[in-house]
Parts: sequence; C-alpha cells; structure tokens
Amino acid sequence: MFIEFIQSLYDQSRPLPENSNDYCSILEDIEYFHLSATVYSLLKQQGRIEQTPIYFQKQLQKEYQTVLYNNIYIKNQLKVILDTFETNGISAIPLKGILFAETYFDHFSARRTTDIDILIRKEDMEKAKVCIQKLEYNLEGDWPSYHFHRSFSKMMPHSPVPLTVELHRHILRENTSRLEIEQFWHHSTPLENYKYIKQLSEFHTFYMICLHGWKHGMDSLKYFIDIIQTIHVLNHKIDYDTLFKIAKKDQTLKRLTSTLTIAYNQFPHLDQINKLPINKKSNMWWDYEQIRYLKAENAKKFKNSICLHLLDYDRLKHSIIILKRWVFPSRTEVSNEYQFLEKYNKFKILKGYSKYYGKKVRILFNVLFYPKVRS
Repeated sequence: MFIEFIQSLYDQSRPLPENSNDYCSILEDIEYFHLSATVYSLLKQQGRIEQTPIYFQKQLQKEYQTVLYNNIYIKNQLKVILDTFETNGISAIPLKGILFAETYFDHFSARRTTDIDILIRKEDMEKAKVCIQKLEYNLEGDWPSYHFHRSFSKMMPHSPVPLTVELHRHILRENTSRLEIEQFWHHSTPLENYKYIKQLSEFHTFYMICLHGWKHGMDSLKYFIDIIQTIHVLNHKIDYDTLFKIAKKDQTLKRLTSTLTIAYNQFPHLDQINKLPINKKSNMWWDYEQIRYLKAENAKKFKNSICLHLLDYDRLKHSIIILKRWVFPSRTEVSNEYQFLEKYNKFKILKGYSKYYGKKVRILFNVLFYPKVRS
C-alpha cells in the first residue's frame, strides 16, 4: 500500500487512496521512514492535501513543524561551519542535507535532516577537524584509515538526539573502486557569497545520491524519494549513457545500475521522465516487506546483504576486500560498534570480538537452518 501511495504522489495520473482507513497504515509507514515532512510538502505543492483525511493532515503537519524547527537549527549550524571554513581558507562541499533539500525539494524543511555531511579535501582534513572542535563538536570514535569520513557531534537544544557532523574525504571506502573524488571538485561551482565553499554539479549530485542509497542497501523509502525527486527536477539533464560510461571507468557501474534498476522497478513512471537504457530485471535483491517488517538478523536480509556487499562490485578484488573486512574487522571497528571507551583494554576488545562473531554465527545459523525449520 505504501509503495502505491508514493507512486501516486509522483505520478499524478494515479489517484490517491479513497478509503480513509488505508491512511492509518500509510501514516505508520510514513512515520517509520521519517517521511512526514516530505509527504506533507509534496501534497501541499500539488494542492492535494485536502484529498486526505483530517487526522492524516494534522499528524503530517505536526511532524512537519518538528522537522522545520530542527532544520532551522541545523541550517544555522551549517552556515556557522561553512563560514568558519571560508575564513580559514578550507575548501568544502556540503553533501545532501539542507542544501540538497533547498535545491531539489524547494525548501530546507521539505526533507528531514539529522546531520551535516561535508566533503573536505584530504590535505585539509586535520585543519577542518580543528575548526569543528573549536565549534564545540566532539570527535566520535577512531576509525580505520580506509574509512572515508570522521564524525563529530554535540547535543541539539530540546532534542535527545545529538547533531552529527561528518567530514568526508571521499564518498566511498578506499580500495573498493577507482572513483577519483577530484572529478566532484573539478565540476563543482562556488556557492553564493563564498570563495572556498562549493556546490556539487547536478550530474555529480545525482551520482552521489545513487551511490549513497546503494551504500545503505536502499533500506529506507527516503533513498528512493531522493532519487525520484532528483530525476523529476533534473529530467533529461541526466544523460545515462554518459553516467554509465563514467561509472564503468570508476568501477561503480554495478552499484549504480543495481540501485537505479530497483528504483525504476518500484516506480515505473520514471521511464516516462528519463528512460533507463538497461534491462530492468525483476529478480533483484531488494524487497519492501523485508526492510519494513522483518528483523535485522533474519536469513533473507543476510542473503540480500551478500548480494549488496559482494556481488554489486565491478571487480572481484573489491568484493574480496569487503569480505575480508567483514570476516576480520579491525580493533577500532569492534571498539566503536560496541562503544568500548578504553581502546586498548584487552579484555573489553576480546569481549567485543566475541559479540561480533557471535552475531555472525547466529545469522549464519538462520541462513542454513531457518528455512528448514519453517518448512
């Protein structure tokens, strides 16, 4: 039902549900994926909010107001950070978040934002880190060298959830592609009133949004909406032949085509806007019921994860690198996952590895035996 509802939002030839009882389950799904602000904004823009039940309208508006207040704070924090980088001569490109919402959703409050992601040149990372910490953000964790970002956080007023700032030197893990991040810098343009702060090109925004959705396994409808909204706004500006040619060179082609195939399969009206020039197979690993209802450690999710993290790489060596990191995680990864503050405490690290492998064994057991038990 929820997929059909989103289809009707973007394909206005499809009517909204007429049965008011259907909106109860739709509202549950909207809140589960944190899409209240986006759905409310789309219905308002289309002049169709009045076609929905009153209780549905009121709940969406209430959630929209919450997102609005949070995004105002985050927008102000983003400006402070960008102004600081500008003053210190640090080149930066905001990713997703507030700027993406303003550019592709028409308003900064039309898309829920919970963090600030900024692309920083590798040589500026330490300088940027100092600037962020001077703004009272605390460094989170100590990740391995192949991780492509550093995270910082501080509490937001009237919110139990802290605001996270992620400084990225890349958009993919090292040694898992041949994507040169310099192409994103080369085609970026200065953001208004800034010299050092840039904005991604439309082409690279779409490229990044697709890779971001893939990285998260398309495990939320928000990743679909980001892709759909960008296609609607850019229309035929996205040249798929050029995109796939570049992706093939970057060795990200499987990731890109997998993500777009899933999006186009669920929302076939996209072909009318910008036809996807590849065979859209129906037997993909993505499944709505699995991301919405099933538990995190079930067998189907594990199998889908294998497809996502091992089969969607252009080169076998990249799959092997990921498999090795999955089977033999670094000490810092285990410490951060289980929040061990004493990094070099051997007993705690041993306990962390025990939990990590225990979880994998349970998942593997489900994969091997759960289907037999059910049958």
